[in-house]
Amino acid sequence: MNILLMMLRAPRPSCTDDMKAIAHPRWIKKGYDGLTFFGYIITHTQQEAEAFQRSGSFKNHEMIHLYQARACHDSWFLFYLRYGWYWLLASRYHKHLKNAGYLLNPFELEAYTNMFDIHYLDEKKSGTNEWRRYARMSLKERLNIYRNTRMS
Repeated sequence: MNILLMMLRAPRPSCTDDMKAIAHPRWIKKGYDGLTFFGYIITHTQQEAEAFQRSGSFKNHEMIHLYQARACHDSWFLFYLRYGWYWLLASRYHKHLKNAGYLLNPFELEAYTNMFDIHYLDEKKSGTNEWRRYARMSLKERLNIYRNTRMS
């Protein structure tokens, strides 16, 4: 499917209850399992896409991003704009942590912290807001949280 068509035809996050996993190997960087893109989960291979549909924690991680987009005025564009802004800010910490832009991003911190809690999204129909707490923290505080959760 054409990228522009996916973006233009994407329903609002609140109109999406589930995200379909599809394979687009050139869209996703090696080392990453999945990518949320305007209501789809992008994977490397069709086998990974099928596994995502059955998986609990990885699918939950990507579904948390859907709910985060709902909290960003129910807009994929505003979600990605904020995501990019937080990624740029956190990228300054690349000396302390490889992929700091990704790993210290408030959206990713919330998703990684709660991906194993399958009931996390049950009561959050209008969106998740824990990422806002992470966004107010300094990068040093986020780095400490990241290190503490990785050690556990």
